[in-house]
Amino acid sequence: MTPLELQDDLVDELKAMFEQHTFKVPDYDAIESPDENNEIEPRFQTPTPFKRVPLNIYAQQLPVQESDDDADPVPYIIVRLNSGHDIGDGASVNAVKLIVIIGIWDDDSTNQGHRDVMNIIQDIYERFSKTPSLKNKYAFAGDFNWALQEDAYFPYHFGACSMAFNIPAIRREDPLT
Repeated sequence: MTPLELQDDLVDELKAMFEQHTFKVPDYDAIESPDENNEIEPRFQTPTPFKRVPLNIYAQQLPVQESDDDADPVPYIIVRLNSGHDIGDGASVNAVKLIVIIGIWDDDSTNQGHRDVMNIIQDIYERFSKTPSLKNKYAFAGDFNWALQEDAYFPYHFGACSMAFNIPAIRREDPLT
């Protein structure tokens, strides 16, 4: 079991957890093209038509945007390996820290998109606090921190949580020790 396997298994777990949840995205196909008298670009019309889609869940990074025509990746979760350590005493575990980043789009004028972000963070927290095992291979260590984006990027809303998991450490195979 490696940190990369942990990352992949956590991505799979989050996909299963959120497969029934949908979130808002702008529906640019439903926006009418501006006529000659309308100088406002259609994507800035209020309110923006929207549709609901499932979360995109990625390992480490968002996919590279090849062109301006590529779809906006929101709503998304990124499972990012952050750090790890093993003190190497032969009895320790390999402690791995991951950061889970959440990005949501919500253009409602009440500016409450942070609620979707917090609900996702809460669902993750509850899942691993109640059942700390992941696929019977990794143990959630109980170290959970979260934060919301402080700066306003309306209509985008961001948050993140960090989690620590223990995975088996590699043991020395030296017959002399």
